[in-house]
Amino acid sequence: MNKYLRVIITLALVLGIAALAKEKVAWADPDAEVDTSAFTQNDASVLLDKPEPGTVKPPRPKIKFCEVGLHSVGGVATINVLNLKDGYCLEAFLHNKAFALGRIPDGAGKVLANVTFLQVYYQGDFTYEVPAEDGSIEICFANPYEDANIYFFDFYGPRFGERTGQPSWELLQTTTVDGLACAPAQTSGAYALIGK
Repeated sequence: MNKYLRVIITLALVLGIAALAKEKVAWADPDAEVDTSAFTQNDASVLLDKPEPGTVKPPRPKIKFCEVGLHSVGGVATINVLNLKDGYCLEAFLHNKAFALGRIPDGAGKVLANVTFLQVYYQGDFTYEVPAEDGSIEICFANPYEDANIYFFDFYGPRFGERTGQPSWELLQTTTVDGLACAPAQTSGAYALIGK
């Protein structure tokens, strides 16, 4: 008997809510005017009926740049160009961390963030690397992990005759300071934060 009473009460509630929704009944008056005089241009509040509310845009997952500075790639990695000879440009984009083809060294762990691809261009042509005398570039990842480093996968090496045989992820000289892991990134290829 108690079970049937619960079912009847539940059905009555559901039908009541459906009836209210159908009649567009609400506890606020939808025709009431909103007094916006309290909002000023300097007010941090944003009216939600404005197109694209807010001022902060998410970082782009694919970027191309030719200048010195810090460049964010989709909020996952940053490319820090310390110096760069005229004629060089870089393109960086993210790929799902499941990309991790190639052999991750035993005991290194797993890919912890989306893989960042870096491509080097010189005078508009895709090239293998930026020689040290032509520039200095590093890639950085947020690193909240105790045992994580940046690794490089020579994805484009065969195209330039720079790699033969089965590739694997190579450990780069990684420096971690205040939760930010950075490593040199002079070569076109895939970079990933790998650890436990």
